[in-house]
Amino acid sequence: MNNNYLIIRIQRYLNGELSREEMYELEREALDDPLLQDAIDGYRLQQRVSHRQLSLLQQRLADRITQQTKERHAFYFGWQRLGVAATACVLMVLVLVLLWMRNHPDPQRGEKEVQVELAVPQAVGIQALPITGMAFDAEPAQGWKAFNAYLAEHMGNELPKGEVLLAFTIDEQGRPAAIRDTEGAVAELLAEAKRLLDNGPTWKGNTGKIKLIFR
Repeated sequence: MNNNYLIIRIQRYLNGELSREEMYELEREALDDPLLQDAIDGYRLQQRVSHRQLSLLQQRLADRITQQTKERHAFYFGWQRLGVAATACVLMVLVLVLLWMRNHPDPQRGEKEVQVELAVPQAVGIQALPITGMAFDAEPAQGWKAFNAYLAEHMGNELPKGEVLLAFTIDEQGRPAAIRDTEGAVAELLAEAKRLLDNGPTWKGNTGKIKLIFR
């Protein structure tokens, strides 16, 4: 808005030359603009201030408004940059933690034995379940389906029901070796389980552990 026009409005307002609507509008503007109210109060005290002096006052008020606006913008953008920097730091920490966890897996998790029941047809009277884990990687060379079929065909008769948990190693010929019981099975079932492993198919891998369930 033109400064001279604003000065004339203030003068006409103080002299009572404005209409009621114009006076109301100027008073409403003064409520929203403290600097305008200061100008009106200052001119009221100095009724004989020249237009040139009042223009200088208006210019100072305008400069003050501009300075306050710059300070508000500087404050806002300063906090905005600080927020962006803090967010970036948090994201960097999360990435570093994820990379560390990926390169340093929990050793205890890998050593836990996990019993997995494969989706293979259950053999009549006997079934082999693999025990998997970091230390046990052996499996029948022809697969678990073929191994369970072998067990069903070659198991002995009139055996008691029960379970046998065996651990063993695989030798250079792919045969189970150093077969040992890990749960204290019934002697009759343990002997039958070892016989089936000794005479059974070849294996691949290094160390195995299986559970034989006699039904």
